[in-house]
This record gives sequence, C-alpha cells and structure tokens, in this order.
Amino acid sequence: MTVIFPSVHGAENSPSARSGQLWELAKQAGEELDGHGRRVASMVPLILLASGYYTDKWVLLALGGLLHDIGKRQIPLNILHAPRRLTQVEWLLMREHPRLGLNFLEQTVRGLPQDIADCVLLHHERWDGKGYPTGVSGEGIPLFARIIAIADFIDALASPRSYKSAVPMSIVRNLVGRESGLRFDPVLANVTLLIWDRLIQARWRADMRSAFTNR
Repeated sequence: MTVIFPSVHGAENSPSARSGQLWELAKQAGEELDGHGRRVASMVPLILLASGYYTDKWVLLALGGLLHDIGKRQIPLNILHAPRRLTQVEWLLMREHPRLGLNFLEQTVRGLPQDIADCVLLHHERWDGKGYPTGVSGEGIPLFARIIAIADFIDALASPRSYKSAVPMSIVRNLVGRESGLRFDPVLANVTLLIWDRLIQARWRADMRSAFTNR
C-alpha cells in the first residue's frame, strides 16, 4: 500500500475535496455503523473552532469525520459486530482498519486531500505515542486527526454496541479529562470539556436513532 504521509499543516483544498464522488462516499460512510461517522462529523468543527485554530479547510475535517472509519467496511461482520471481547487475532485485524480505509480511498478517490488521509490513517494515534497504526506522538499527529480522536472516543463510548451498552455522558466526560495528555492532546481535551454541552447538543442533532444518551 502506498501511504500518504501525515501532514501537520494540512493539505491544499484540492479539487477532489469538492468532487461529487468524495462527498457521496462520505455521506454513505457517515450513515454506516449506526451513524457513527455522522455524529463524529457533527462535533469536530466545534472543537476546531473553540481551540482557536482558524482554517478555511474545516470542511476537510468534517469529511474526515464522516470517512474516518471507512476501513471497517473490510472487517468481517462477525468480528465487527461480535457480542463479546475480541480475540487477540481478531483485535489485530480490527487495528488494520485505518490502513485499510486509507488504501481504499487512495484507490477510489483521485488526488485524495492529505487532511482527509490524516484523519483516516491516524485517528487512533495517541498523544503519548501508544496508539496505532504508526505510533506517532504529540504534535507529530496532525491537528485534524487529534480532533477526530476525541470525537470518535466520545461517540464510541456513548453509543450502544453489540458488546456493550451506552456509557452515560457524565462518565464519558470524566474519561476525556482523565485521558488528557495520555490519549489526547491536553489543549484539545481541555477545550472539549469547556464546550461539552455544545458538543453533546450537536451530537444529538446529528442523531435520529437511539445511540444518544445524556445521562
């Protein structure tokens, strides 16, 4: 697979970012996994704005939110929806979904914007370098991928899955604070907590099914 290397500063707003093909893929991906991508995409622009970063490429961040888990299309359904803890072999396969997603988009979208590539490949990286698939750490993780990581974490915990119930939002909020400086960029984690109510409202508006909890 040809990997598009992470970019801290982002990429040009390429023509492919405005292509109908990319938007259609993003729309489809956002509806998959019970609308997980749609809910993530609803939160990430708010975190970006509140963090004080101004960029006219915020639309690429939203597209990255919709597309970040597209690699899970290639994970067998009996693993993706397993009502139990995954085996070590299954977990190793699951951890490949960022690379699988990037590979799929590279082969499907001509001139894939670097910012979207970053979101797909690097949304499971950690501030402390203990993430996957590359182990990059700190500010070496592109800003957009750092933001996606927080929104992804929030929605994954707060949504019911085949192997768990939805986690109450009060607990999710505490976990975000606990992971500041470990899993998450501490500045972005603090911003997330400051605008928590706005994020949860955005997530609620983006959701039309029962994945939402505000307890």
